[in-house]
Amino acid sequence: MNQDIENSIIRYLSHEATLKDLELLNEWISADENLPIFESYVALHYQTISAVNEPDVDKITKTLLERIKKDRRASVRGRINPYLKYAAIGLLFFGLAYWFKRGDVKEKQGYSLVSEQKEVVIELEDGSVAAVDPDNKGELRDAQGEVIGYQEQSKLIYTHTPVSDKPEYQTIKVPYGQKFNLVLSDSTRVFLNAGTSLRYPVKFVKDSARNVYLTGEAYFEVTEDKKRPFTVSANGVKVQVLGTKFNVSHYPEDEDINTVLVSGSVSLWSTDMGREKAPVLLKPGDKGEWVKDSGEIRVEKVNTELYTAWIKGKLMFRNTSFLKIRRALERRYNTKIVNNNTTLDKQRFDATFDVETIEQVLEAFNRSYDIDYEIKDNKIIIN
Repeated sequence: MNQDIENSIIRYLSHEATLKDLELLNEWISADENLPIFESYVALHYQTISAVNEPDVDKITKTLLERIKKDRRASVRGRINPYLKYAAIGLLFFGLAYWFKRGDVKEKQGYSLVSEQKEVVIELEDGSVAAVDPDNKGELRDAQGEVIGYQEQSKLIYTHTPVSDKPEYQTIKVPYGQKFNLVLSDSTRVFLNAGTSLRYPVKFVKDSARNVYLTGEAYFEVTEDKKRPFTVSANGVKVQVLGTKFNVSHYPEDEDINTVLVSGSVSLWSTDMGREKAPVLLKPGDKGEWVKDSGEIRVEKVNTELYTAWIKGKLMFRNTSFLKIRRALERRYNTKIVNNNTTLDKQRFDATFDVETIEQVLEAFNRSYDIDYEIKDNKIIIN
């Protein structure tokens, strides 16, 4: 299966298929030799479901084929939105949508979570801290009171001004349960995920590299400037570009640091005891993974949509351990998940979440893996 077909299937199952995706899938599936491939693809993602909830893969595959053809015809006739935006729950194992539609997945009775909402804050050069209300609009000022940009709700836009001789840094900190956007003074766009902090200059230095420092996860759309490379430093890794789109994930609890290149090219290198190693060049579609223990950088081809879906408010996991999934859920929903089931942490899942509450997500896992959880003292405890 080529990458375009796989992407179209994922978008269809995630309720984001375009008319082009439907046309492509409809034509591809019509070929006899491709039908077994599609069936194997669906079956593969059901193999990890427990025997208690063993689904009828043949029946679900047949249903999907019929829906693709039906939705394609409806799209052509203009009877439905061409982007097929359903008011539906995201998919777990590409199968939970079937259970949701039957009404078998319900929220667990008991106490509900009440997440404490923390503020997005900016730490100025002089050490002072200012809270940022994502509902506000207004001017941005530096430590000296000078207007340096403006706020449009959950976005800060810094004025495109001449470069300075000395950088004045600010640090924005985004708490769990929120996301935020920046437009830096060079017009570079930065999307910040929950639990992320970024240190950046209000104005970039003349004739010098544009340096920012990241903890957490961010997606960058860098404005090209051949004289001033853009460098992202994330602990022991540096990513340098001239102009491109890429995602960097570096949370302190993770065992590695990932850089996924969407377009353009980037140089990726690590530092070992203060010594910089030879850079690794990434091409579009590459993921560069820096392993903390060895300092090695591994490169592999990936589906970039899986790593950038969070920008659109989605969580997408493929062959991902529950340990990583629950950490992502903690950041997304601003909650604490205590897992006493060490075996579960090692299990690997395929899942896509979109508009669900955390209770619905947990009940989805309960339906597929039979987990035992409770909400106590405003925490989720899995036993």
